[in-house]
Amino acid sequence: MSLITLSIPLFFLLMGVEWLCGRLRGRRVFRGPDVFANLSLGSAQTIFSAVAVGLLAGAYKALYPYRLLDISPSSPLAWAALMFGVDFAYYWFHRVSHRMNLAWAAHAPHHQSEDYNLSVALRQGPVQPLVSRVFYLPLALLGFPLGMFATAAALNTLYQFWVHTELIGKLGPLEWVLVTPSHHRVHHACNGRYLDKNHGGMLIVWDRLFGTFEPEQEPVTYGTVKPVGTFNPLLAALAPFRELMALSRRTPRWLDKVKLWLMPPEWHPPGVDAPVPEVTPGRPRFDVSLSRRVALYVGLVGVITLIVTVLFLVRGASLALPARLAFAGWFLASIGGLGGVLEGRRWAPSIEAVRLAAAPLLLVTVL
Repeated sequence: MSLITLSIPLFFLLMGVEWLCGRLRGRRVFRGPDVFANLSLGSAQTIFSAVAVGLLAGAYKALYPYRLLDISPSSPLAWAALMFGVDFAYYWFHRVSHRMNLAWAAHAPHHQSEDYNLSVALRQGPVQPLVSRVFYLPLALLGFPLGMFATAAALNTLYQFWVHTELIGKLGPLEWVLVTPSHHRVHHACNGRYLDKNHGGMLIVWDRLFGTFEPEQEPVTYGTVKPVGTFNPLLAALAPFRELMALSRRTPRWLDKVKLWLMPPEWHPPGVDAPVPEVTPGRPRFDVSLSRRVALYVGLVGVITLIVTVLFLVRGASLALPARLAFAGWFLASIGGLGGVLEGRRWAPSIEAVRLAAAPLLLVTVL
């Protein structure tokens, strides 16, 4: 079982602490529909990693026999070097993910929330690992064993959880070395001066060295430049890819159709009218009006779905690939159906009926 899965209780404990601190300060930290979308997208990425574990680890394993060094997991110096190496690779993955359309489409779901709290840390692009793992492959050639790398990468990810909050201000001298909540608030902003800044995972020194650092100086507007406009996790995950495909269809030249996927998000092909939305400070956040009945259903069934998902993550590595694929399909139907109920879509009850009928069979498979 991965460190991330083992840390799930800690995530919820800290979210509870953040909610309580917000209440004591008279602030509403969480909105239910947004938290649902955040947790669902985080679960979707974790399930994708469990299903595609062979694919994600395969390239690392394939390169490791050609390593330059034999590095021992018992060496403290090796662990220190690996933590620096992982964070350095993460910085470049993260920077590229904001400057290339294909990588941005995989990463964009993490930035879609117009709130900023610890649940946003768990909101991830489901297929993002397909992009991120490429940047870590040099560590295999250097000689870091796969298990050692997996642990260091998990620690890097766990560090990033706590910086997703508005309740912690600037931290004095630590601001010069570590990524802090202040730095990461800038990263999640869609204000013009803050776009594509502060990409570091644990260390802010990479941004200072490579010219992507920006201090927090003005109020932050969270979300993507073009708001996603939905709390349905499935639609939110697909939206960046659908927009790119739509833009590609409108692109006259075949060369530009290919080039589009490799260019920065603000680039538009010649002959295509695609204005970039202007972000106004304090723009209204997307919201939905929920009846008590709908809120209770989504909350209760969503929690049950999350519990079943955690059971799957505990057992995932021991399940056959067909069982993992079946569960992934059921989970996608779950978040799509619940998201549809949340937003009052007429097709949602039908999807919910089918996937709830299949739930007992899936539960027996997982257990």
